[in-house]
Amino acid sequence: MKDRIDKIRRKFGEFPLTVKFLISSVLVIFFVLIVLNVLIYFDFKNFFIAVDRKGFEKRFKKSLLSATSYYVFRNNWNENMDFSPILNILSNEPNLIEVIIFSPEGKRLSVLYNKNLLKNEVKSEGLSKALSGEISYSIKKVFDVESFGDIKIPEGTEYVQEIYYPVVFGGEVKGVVEIYKDFTEIMDNIDSVRYRASVFSLFGFIIYVLLLYYIVRKIDEKERALKEKVVYYEKLSILGQFASKMAHEIGTPMHVIMGNIDLIQEVYDDDFIKKRCDNIARQINKIQNIIRNYLYVSKKPEPSYESVRLKDLVSDILSDMSFMVSENISLKADVDDVVVFTDKGFVEQILYNFIKNSADSIGENVGSIKVKSKVDGDFVTIYVIDNGKGVDGKLKDKIFDPFFSTKKTGKGTGLGLAVCKELVEVLGGDIFCESKNGETIFGIKIPLKGKDA
Repeated sequence: MKDRIDKIRRKFGEFPLTVKFLISSVLVIFFVLIVLNVLIYFDFKNFFIAVDRKGFEKRFKKSLLSATSYYVFRNNWNENMDFSPILNILSNEPNLIEVIIFSPEGKRLSVLYNKNLLKNEVKSEGLSKALSGEISYSIKKVFDVESFGDIKIPEGTEYVQEIYYPVVFGGEVKGVVEIYKDFTEIMDNIDSVRYRASVFSLFGFIIYVLLLYYIVRKIDEKERALKEKVVYYEKLSILGQFASKMAHEIGTPMHVIMGNIDLIQEVYDDDFIKKRCDNIARQINKIQNIIRNYLYVSKKPEPSYESVRLKDLVSDILSDMSFMVSENISLKADVDDVVVFTDKGFVEQILYNFIKNSADSIGENVGSIKVKSKVDGDFVTIYVIDNGKGVDGKLKDKIFDPFFSTKKTGKGTGLGLAVCKELVEVLGGDIFCESKNGETIFGIKIPLKGKDA
């Protein structure tokens, strides 16, 4: 038994705090409701009976003193007395069945209805108590009533109230009044109250459990979200430290490479070499921008605005990307020849990520990637459209979350689209994704004249 209790205690200790609170609260309330229902079941009957008894005694004493002659109390009761005043008083009692008047010796002297009762001499426990000066007050099933075979009990009666009331004067019992009343209606009311109390308690308990479960679930969801945020910011912190170290370590070699490129261009006056050197320089700038943008994941980026010709920007990106995508994939552009006042590096980084993801989606299959644009008022929308595998509708809300990736381990970090979203929001624009009818569209909508222009 002790081992079982220890096992339950250990198991309970493994639950989250919210689950412990839910279980403990439910058990406490359940125990309280059980206790309350037990009290209602047993004590409510006693309460009803006590109230009814108090009311009867008050009515009887008042009526007896006002309507019965004084000598009735002064003398011992016998066959020669007229008990009609007492009987008339008691005939007004609600649900009355019968009244029997006894002498101080326990002999039946008078009845209200059935005169045959006078022939019987029953010395009951209740009468014995009354003859000694104690009021006897009891509720019995109809078949347990001592005079069941003699009194006329109304049809449908299940419970009978039996009262033995001693009439005392000068410290002596002068006589006893026995009253039979139909108590069925009151007992039905008691049972009805018990039933309603149990039903309402059960209903209230269910509502309480459901409400408590809802609250605990919300708390649990917030707790999980908070834990996820803590893990997320821990990852960002590690990423920021790594990117900062990489920026420092790579910065010097990059400057050396850029210096050598400038030297080569000065020494060799050849268009082919110059074109390739320009290409290398652009890639180095992209590497620097990528490192800078990954630093921005843990710190809000600050854009460096300049006038950018969109057509030339997209042309350079597709030229650079042509060496990185499969020969089975065609790269096309259909963009407006507009000038955008924005951060060139941000837009390059975003479109680079979009095109790379499209190429990964197509894989080794034959496919196409097209970059389009549309000017609408003060904004320009840039689309990257591919005919790859597409994006599952269930994942659309998650693809821009940091560290979320559908690629295999080692193929992606889950930061590319998260960085894109961060950069677009800094530029004052929106990022979106649509996937339908065999086409997947990643796009951004940014101001033509900058965020604060």
